[in-house]
Amino acid sequence: MTQSYNPDNSSLPTPPWGTVYLSQRDVAAQVPINYVTQPGVVLAPACFAHGRYQDKEAGDCISNLLAVGYRRFVVDVYWDSGRQDWGLCPVSIPKSIPNNSTSSTSSPPTPPVSSETLSSVQLQTGVELTTTKGNTPSTGLTTAVTGDGSSASTTLQVRSVPSPTNVTSSSIEFSATGGLNGTVQPSVSMIPNFYNEPFYEIGPYACTPTITLSLLTSLLLDYVEKTQNTLEAHMIYLILNLHAAASASSPTKSPPAPAVSNLPDSSDLLSLVFDASMSPFIYTPTDLRADRANLNSSWYASAHNLKPLAEYYTTTITPEQMHTTFDGWPSESYVEVLRAKRMLLGWGSIDTQMQGYNFTGDAGIIFPSGELHKTRLVNGTSSADLEGACFSNANTTDLVHSNSSWAVSSQGPGFDVAVPNSALSEPLISLSSNLTACGISPIIDKTLFNVTANVNITAYQEIAHNSVWTWAPDEPRNSSRVSNGNNDALFRCAVVDPALNGRWRVDDCSSHYYAACRIASQPYMWQFTTYPVTYSSAEAACPGNSTFAVPRTSLENFYLNSVFHHRRDPDANDNIRDKGVWVDFNSLDVQACWVSGGPNATCSYYLNDASIQRRTVLVPVIAGIIVLVITALTFFVKCNANRRSSRRRKRGEAGWDYEGFVQSIAILYKLDTILRRVLGYHHSLDDIACACRQLEATVSRQ
Repeated sequence: MTQSYNPDNSSLPTPPWGTVYLSQRDVAAQVPINYVTQPGVVLAPACFAHGRYQDKEAGDCISNLLAVGYRRFVVDVYWDSGRQDWGLCPVSIPKSIPNNSTSSTSSPPTPPVSSETLSSVQLQTGVELTTTKGNTPSTGLTTAVTGDGSSASTTLQVRSVPSPTNVTSSSIEFSATGGLNGTVQPSVSMIPNFYNEPFYEIGPYACTPTITLSLLTSLLLDYVEKTQNTLEAHMIYLILNLHAAASASSPTKSPPAPAVSNLPDSSDLLSLVFDASMSPFIYTPTDLRADRANLNSSWYASAHNLKPLAEYYTTTITPEQMHTTFDGWPSESYVEVLRAKRMLLGWGSIDTQMQGYNFTGDAGIIFPSGELHKTRLVNGTSSADLEGACFSNANTTDLVHSNSSWAVSSQGPGFDVAVPNSALSEPLISLSSNLTACGISPIIDKTLFNVTANVNITAYQEIAHNSVWTWAPDEPRNSSRVSNGNNDALFRCAVVDPALNGRWRVDDCSSHYYAACRIASQPYMWQFTTYPVTYSSAEAACPGNSTFAVPRTSLENFYLNSVFHHRRDPDANDNIRDKGVWVDFNSLDVQACWVSGGPNATCSYYLNDASIQRRTVLVPVIAGIIVLVITALTFFVKCNANRRSSRRRKRGEAGWDYEGFVQSIAILYKLDTILRRVLGYHHSLDDIACACRQLEATVSRQ
């Protein structure tokens, strides 16, 4: 069964969160993806904590988690050898159940219906747009079972199950003896389903037979297609934990290893499930190897604002002057815009029962275990507790000693955070924020409030919000277009404020602050200007060998804030620590569109409200216009060649006429100017125009 991306209204971003997520994505757009923190969640406790594996509920849960900002998902996948299929239910579902009619005659309740704008541009494959162990799931839940659990009765038992709209933390809990309704019977039972789907109770689990991996891939495909534009596109990372499904006769026992003949064959490989529907959007190990092997034709050949920052990886140069890297990763802008990819897949834990699986067959699509995640043990929630795991080290600014590549949180034995039933605990909020500041992606592996994310997204949303490392709460204040009593034309520049835990706030660009300057293009080396300046004067005030800059990752932001702790202005009445510093981030060009590059930087999304509709319609046809231009170029050159005998040659007989070609280039430049004015797309044909200039220069030299 397929599912669509359909988040509940309560999970959709409200001002200023749309601007927060967009600006944080854009500020980190050129940082290699392995150094960018993203909040993550384990699906089992977030969506299936009560043993319910139902299609619509799962679809709503995953949709809500995507909408509130989760980008990393840990998915427990089960091989059902009986059905020869990949599923999300921990137990094997029988192909059929005799006498599978129910006694329920009542109509099922209607399931709940889920009900600052910049203009987005559609991202298109192939078109470059310049924008920016065990058997149970890993929930920590355990279920006691009475008896040996070996009975295999197939008697049909019809039972009622609470409606998804009325589930409470106590109405569907496991009892001390386990089971959805207080008892565990190792039998397979059909129970009423509120979405008119077959729904089977197998021991402590209640699963639909259609809750397969295809449900997840169809939802993700729909999400990617609906957000495949310059404003909403984000990378998604899936970590797959591989399990063998338990037998229906012993649903709570660890299953034996499937016989070799029952393991997935070459047509049932896990990668093929994703590849069948999402192949155009998956950035694979094969893609990475090709990019790394020849940087000259991959990252270096891309537009400047798409190139991964070279200071984050090691390069070597071959005798043929080919640049390569063994540890580099692409940037989000490169993957999303140039390659039109949105997802990476990686192995997580592998059950011993599945060790015989053909991992080689998936090697071209799924990254090896540990490649997309490096766990850091966390034993507490305070900053002091995180010192051993934290990558921030004020004693060194060397990237080698602060290598946070793919770092994610892992809760150790000393970790104990209560998840209350009334209000989200401060320790859990602090944990998310502190982990992010340390350069570690927080992974939520608990059921918050004992409620799944499809029932109530609020707690999960709060955690995601506190994983934001850029803006302070309620910032940026001008993003909602609501008057705040300040001059909107000038109240558009960002200040890092130590009083706000190093987060950012908006201030009047004509105010005087010290400015943050990056030293020698190094990620973690910062200094301040020697005197306060306005935003427009910050670049000129930075000391030699440094440039006015903005932190691009949470760890860069930490190192910038560490400068406050050992820098005080000579005038005791003008303490920098009490004021904050300018960073190179502003929305002077377009309100709510935050960019770096000084006061003259331009927004890549739109110029004014009148241009929104024109650009939304016209930009997707740029590729078609370019094709027409190329056709015109060919026509002009051929026409010019046919007139060789009647025209004065620019060169001798051994040369060739290029007069018509120069005229064609002039036409292309004119087209570029028109597109810039009509569409408000500031970088529409820069790369093409640059290539034409190079070709024109080559022809002129001949």
